[in-house]
Amino acid sequence: MSTRLSFLISGLFHILTILCFYFYSFDSLQEINFRILLKKGTVPNVSINLPKNRSDENLHTSPAENAGAQGTEQKEIEKFKNEIHFPPDALEQRLESDCSWEVRIKSDGNGEILKTLQPCRYSIFETEFRRALKTWKFDLNEGTSLIIPVSFKIDDKEF
Repeated sequence: MSTRLSFLISGLFHILTILCFYFYSFDSLQEINFRILLKKGTVPNVSINLPKNRSDENLHTSPAENAGAQGTEQKEIEKFKNEIHFPPDALEQRLESDCSWEVRIKSDGNGEILKTLQPCRYSIFETEFRRALKTWKFDLNEGTSLIIPVSFKIDDKEF
């Protein structure tokens, strides 16, 4: 990648970040997802997902007012799902699967699988889920049960 292209990509990213700060409050930045796909020999692909339903009354509520148990659990599930990576071997073979587990939080914040609700089509995905679960610390109360669905899908746009 040339130096000029690197500076162009960096500049565009910084401009987009500044615009997001300008148009959205700091609290809502947690909802913005940036995705940059760089591949050798292709045009850089940048996508930004902004929240769809916004109203002024949601902007000025405190975190304590918004933090219900269910909302906190859902946020924790989403954070954990970002820790799960698509296994490179499965990507090479173009394997896909939808899986779902029921996980209980232990006293140390670790999760343990209570049962598999929807088994993975390929064991490589189960192995990746267990690896991520072993290293993740949940920020939830002991005994909390979560249902964690994971969809291992290949985005055809990336190929």
